[in-house]
Amino acid sequence: MKLLLENWRKFLHEGAASYRDKLEYDDEGNVILYHVSGREDIEELDPQLAAKNLRSYTAQEYKTWDRPRIFFFTRLGQEDVGIGRIEGTPYSVKIDPSQLYPINEDPHNLFSLRELQNYMAKESNEFAAEYEKAEKCNPSQEYNEWHICNKTSDSSGLAWIKDRFGTKRLLVNDLKYHNIKPNVYEMVANVAEMSYNSIGFIYPQSDDPNSLIVVLWKKVPATKLEKEFY
Repeated sequence: MKLLLENWRKFLHEGAASYRDKLEYDDEGNVILYHVSGREDIEELDPQLAAKNLRSYTAQEYKTWDRPRIFFFTRLGQEDVGIGRIEGTPYSVKIDPSQLYPINEDPHNLFSLRELQNYMAKESNEFAAEYEKAEKCNPSQEYNEWHICNKTSDSSGLAWIKDRFGTKRLLVNDLKYHNIKPNVYEMVANVAEMSYNSIGFIYPQSDDPNSLIVVLWKKVPATKLEKEFY
């Protein structure tokens, strides 16, 4: 995912068109997505069922994040980066584009440390209590160049503490709270779904920012394609 983030930032910096301009739409403005399956009788694509029958090229993705989800191509003829063309029956689904959260563009800063801090404060009363007592990074304060707030981008409002040696560190990085630190993708999925009605992520495929992949964690109706995918 680090490489994906770097590619997406490069993509934006170079002034490329919005990711929405690279998607296919039906007449109602819904995004058309494509999935190739080993089954020929699908009327609904269910992430829970798909997670029980992972293919080798998707199993690797689950090491980063284990939430059941289904992977989709965003254009006809798109190939998997690792194995190329995928054998099987092609299906299409249609969803509202507003339900796809662009994780690399991250328009609502859901991957930020402040979002992580808010999430952890909701999960732990102990963390929330220490956050209230801790010093907070303030952009109007003049910190020396070695201060933790100058080493952290978008640090405004982040709580920081000192250890017994006087070393400053962000409260979210304190090891005693490691057990409540969430998987970042799970956290963002939860917040995106609750706050923005998202049902999936969209992001660049491998090192090509013009080729996009979608993952959905909700069941969606599927239609078998009446033409070849490749």
